[in-house]
Amino acid sequence: MKTTRLLRILLCAFALCHAGLPTACGQIQLGVDWQQFLAKQDMVWNKMPANYYEGPFVGNGLLGAIVFKDTKKDNTLCFEIGRTDVYDHRSKNINSTNPFGRLPIGQLLLTPVGVITGAKFRTDLWNAEITGTITTTMGMISLRCFVPSDEEFIVLDIKSTGQENKVNCSFSPEQGNHPRPTVQPNRDMGVYVPNPPFVTSRIDGIEVITQPLLEGDDYATAWIDRPNADKSRTILITVANRWANKQVLGSGSAVDAVATIKAAQQKNMGLIEEAHRTWWHHYYPSSFVTLPDTRLESFYWIQMYKLASATRADRPVVDLMGPWFKPSVWAAYWTNLNLQLAYYTLGITNHLDIADALYKLIEKHSDQLIENVPVAYRNDCAALGNPVGYNDLNASVMLNTNGTSPMRLIALPWLIQLFYIHNRLTMDDSRLRNTIYPLMKRTFNVYTRTMQLDIDGKYHIPYTYSDEYGNAFETSLNIALARWGYKTLIDCATRLKVDQSSVNAWRDILTNMADYPTDTTGIMVGRDVPFAKPHRHYSHLFCIFPLYEMNIEEEPERLPLMEQSIAHFTGIDGDNCMFKFNGASSLWSALGKGDSALKWLNRSLLILNTRKGPTITPNTLYSENGWPTFESPIASSRAALDMLMQSWGGKIRIFPAWPSTWKDAGFYSLRAEGAFLVSAVKRYGITRFISIKSLAGEPCIIKCDLKGTIKLLASKNVSMQRRGELIALTLPKGEEAILYTGVKPTSFDVTPLPTKAGTCNSWGLKEK
Repeated sequence: MKTTRLLRILLCAFALCHAGLPTACGQIQLGVDWQQFLAKQDMVWNKMPANYYEGPFVGNGLLGAIVFKDTKKDNTLCFEIGRTDVYDHRSKNINSTNPFGRLPIGQLLLTPVGVITGAKFRTDLWNAEITGTITTTMGMISLRCFVPSDEEFIVLDIKSTGQENKVNCSFSPEQGNHPRPTVQPNRDMGVYVPNPPFVTSRIDGIEVITQPLLEGDDYATAWIDRPNADKSRTILITVANRWANKQVLGSGSAVDAVATIKAAQQKNMGLIEEAHRTWWHHYYPSSFVTLPDTRLESFYWIQMYKLASATRADRPVVDLMGPWFKPSVWAAYWTNLNLQLAYYTLGITNHLDIADALYKLIEKHSDQLIENVPVAYRNDCAALGNPVGYNDLNASVMLNTNGTSPMRLIALPWLIQLFYIHNRLTMDDSRLRNTIYPLMKRTFNVYTRTMQLDIDGKYHIPYTYSDEYGNAFETSLNIALARWGYKTLIDCATRLKVDQSSVNAWRDILTNMADYPTDTTGIMVGRDVPFAKPHRHYSHLFCIFPLYEMNIEEEPERLPLMEQSIAHFTGIDGDNCMFKFNGASSLWSALGKGDSALKWLNRSLLILNTRKGPTITPNTLYSENGWPTFESPIASSRAALDMLMQSWGGKIRIFPAWPSTWKDAGFYSLRAEGAFLVSAVKRYGITRFISIKSLAGEPCIIKCDLKGTIKLLASKNVSMQRRGELIALTLPKGEEAILYTGVKPTSFDVTPLPTKAGTCNSWGLKEK
């Protein structure tokens, strides 16, 4: 323990020192007082949060708690307890609807002696903890809650004055049944078979609630309220979850939960807190972004906090709620948008280790992806349906060419696109050759096997589903996915020097594929199916974003078509939601339209409770029809990044969608395709400098707005050529270069922008 702790402290110290030291070329510096900077971004409450969407939250990628006024017990503060992998263990073969799904745990309750008269809370982003005070008619209760990064328990420290030293702490269990048939019992056909009732017991003085499951496993919650020498109290709570042990009641998860609490009682909480803070202090400096809009900047950093609270490199892939449970009809993993958007930001922000949990899941279950297709296709195809359960990609996909049963194909091609981009951020050719490329071939061979060569000499996409709009022949969604797939397969095969015969076949398909169907409103959903009703999913515009398959650089003549398509998409009011608006922002950024991108990003961050549709909530979680959907706020943070940097098609674009109302911004160590770390600063609307560091020695082409003679600051191993608006760098592995124009800046510092008075701590809940 002491060795591990020392190593973490040294790593953190190195990261923090490195954040303020010159890079190898002796110039670029990140000048951030992280504690002070993040304190301005903290969420702050000066009133009691009323529900899940208002309360402060903590998590460590597995366990989490969210705090708000209890809805069942008067005068009580509720800590909703969640664990991401608490899914039903029953098999899909059981005779029940909704065989898998996220299950509830319960609430830790704090009931004061006196009547609550006031409450204040703060989410300390830098230290990843909640602090707060509750004022009552009998005194005051001070609390602090955090989920230690390397542990499997939650810590709640309580100090009180007056009669509140008798504040009552209790646990209210929830019956462990799938919430979908509970909240909407008439939504699905069939009968849900409930799990057995939970059982409460005491083991060695520790309260334990064990939830047996229908097929033999269980999960258990254990907690203890212990007094401290200074008259404060520490509540420790854990949730244990055994999988596939088929343990009998009393010898399964309850044993694990009690053992965790017992071990926690013997540990030095000071050292645990130190290790916890060290992890977080090492996490934040991986990259840096500062924006001229303080509310947007705070939102961005809260999403960085939220991501690391919800998932880690060695923790479960994040679902629609992360470790913060709420009853929902979507208590599973949705693979046609939600899972993808949740992972939109981690790679760019240089948190590849955390993002990799998703791609390891794909690698682990590649056999399931093959088994998801009919037997006749398993020799060379793979696919994924929607939704799936925890640690599972078993969801069959119907493949056919009958023209009457639509195929639903979006999930795996889109995930493979994300996996490929993740690899482009590292340039790991071994993984590309052994894992990504073979699975990519199977994924896009679905199109090869099902497309039809018509008498017009064109390959046509058969009857498919355009998520979540409807069915059509020649869906623009699947044209875009197929075209991206074949282009990328050709690039991969060329890089790896394999499959020349397949390359020729893919080129033939690309040359002869039927084009996107269009009408006067722009890109259609599919042949004979216009985009003619309000809809949130921008699947028919995937060619523009996220695939960049149709873009202004390769096809500038199509700019009017793309502009008309996006404007029409947002111009039909209705079916409004957050990912509709941040999707529109990223679509406009793909066209370099910064003002439109900012307009729709800001729209996604409005707090509205009208028929216009939900967007963000005070704690930056997101409610759609009352159900949590984790991914949408993350997609808004990605939309902000798309205005600062884009890397696709072999180019790195710096400030590609700059709003006219912005004057200043900066970023440090954002990660671009080709394995480059990129930093840049803009002041008074002018790009002061750009820094590029190569981690793999790949070709480097930059597109930026530097004017006049561009000057290079680098070692003699680096060379530069200007090709019109493009800059080509010969940048060996480990080398970095700074580009600037005019007089050499006195410093190449990336520092936070100043904040205006009254604009800090924009999020949380304030008395009006």
